[in-house]
Amino acid sequence: MKILIKFGSATLTKENKLNYSFLEKKVKGITKLQKQGNEIILVSSGAVAAGMETLNLKQRPKQTLELQALSGIGQIRLINHFAKLFKSQDIDVAQVLLTHHNLSTKEERDNLRQVINSYLKKNRIPIINENDTVSKEEFMGNSVGKFSDNDILAALVATELKVDVMILITDVVGLCNVDPKENDCADVIETISKITPEIEKMASKETNKLGRGGMASKVKAAKIVMSKGIIMIVGSGKHSINDLLEGKVKRTLFKA
Repeated sequence: MKILIKFGSATLTKENKLNYSFLEKKVKGITKLQKQGNEIILVSSGAVAAGMETLNLKQRPKQTLELQALSGIGQIRLINHFAKLFKSQDIDVAQVLLTHHNLSTKEERDNLRQVINSYLKKNRIPIINENDTVSKEEFMGNSVGKFSDNDILAALVATELKVDVMILITDVVGLCNVDPKENDCADVIETISKITPEIEKMASKETNKLGRGGMASKVKAAKIVMSKGIIMIVGSGKHSINDLLEGKVKRTLFKA
């Protein structure tokens, strides 16, 4: 099975720093999945937060140029830590930084698919992020014809690589009938077979201060992958990836 796993900034960070214990646990879980014969692709946010940690900044900058510069600094810390953790499990990783241009033509898409599949064939894990240092669309919130956050990027990559399942790891349990950050008793919608206007209305536009995505972008991502027959799961980083995959814990499963 080919599985794409996307980590958001809200799960990867803690107090303006990378959450190292979280990463270590998730890497061990991913290793287990790979050794069971699955092909794993990661999409990881967190470069800006890692840059803030490197420079000891307490507040996220607001200027686009500053955010671009921070992402370049932080990406090194982020990928190096992933590489170190996976190396301890005898797994090599590869960094893949993308802009919307890499998905804009058939030639570019074919090249991307060939490169990533070459890593998978050798049991290497590609770690994908938007190349924010040279592409500022995410920070500016543009989304027309582009990917405005890593949820959409993950969905586009998932469709190009024809993955079986895409898992979005977030800081909430799934899509709820009300905002779970304001109401602990919110009911999780565990299965969604069609994106309706009612579902879109439920999707909160709220987001963690270190991230740009929210449940609204995850519903948009679901629309993209469901149209290609790909299953998508949204679940909390508090749970193991395997438990989310197998439905042993509450999460939202998008399946047409």
